[in-house]
Amino acid sequence: MKQFPSILAAVAIMAITACTKEIDLDLKNESNKVVIEATLNEGAGPQTVRVTRSVGFGETNDFPGVDHAVVNLSDDQGNSELLTENGNGNYVTSILQGVQQRTYHMSVQVDGTTYTADCAMPVSVSLDTLLVDSFPGFGMYTRTIVPVYHDPAGQANYYRFIVRVNGEKLAGINVDNDRFTDGNFVLQPLFVDGLELESGDVVEVTMQSITPAVYDYFFSMMQNTTNAATPADPTSNINGGALGYFSVHTASTKTVVVP
Repeated sequence: MKQFPSILAAVAIMAITACTKEIDLDLKNESNKVVIEATLNEGAGPQTVRVTRSVGFGETNDFPGVDHAVVNLSDDQGNSELLTENGNGNYVTSILQGVQQRTYHMSVQVDGTTYTADCAMPVSVSLDTLLVDSFPGFGMYTRTIVPVYHDPAGQANYYRFIVRVNGEKLAGINVDNDRFTDGNFVLQPLFVDGLELESGDVVEVTMQSITPAVYDYFFSMMQNTTNAATPADPTSNINGGALGYFSVHTASTKTVVVP
């Protein structure tokens, strides 16, 4: 943990203004709209599409699942699969695989309305390691996780970080891009509200390589949290009027035990 002290100190100030933020999912006050959360990972899967309906402001964020939707995933190589309903709005694949640089098409039919989206799987970027370090703030030091990776040069890259502590997935969203780090060796501290690491904690971080459209979706959600006006629906890559996103991504995962 002491191998990068000068670098970590330098990035501490940069991280405060970086576009990596932690937020909670908070949709616009509209009820009964179709919400599609579709993820397609590299490999055999199973791939999952969740179809729910939004709830009104003040209600719990327990979105009711949509039964009997017709969900289809296909790729640009002619492979196609009708997903199997698995209860509570979840639909899963059994054969369709995620392959880098292939483009995937999603079609979801609910009550006679069809929602579609297209998304290409980016090339994988490997997460090299995880560090644990302390950063000053508000009169005290905060221990946090620092993913370390090498950003490929000459191409736009977009990332989403998913954090689990002792097996429990933390709420909120962390995203970043390489606008200022193209081709660099990157140390990106993840500042998560309420995260209090203790010695012995097992922290797992998954770094997804996502598309610009998926990044825009989550970034627009971050803007909603800082906008005093009535929040708008996040920028979706799904056609037809549904809320949500279709994310086709690669992923790299590392684990560290807090010293």
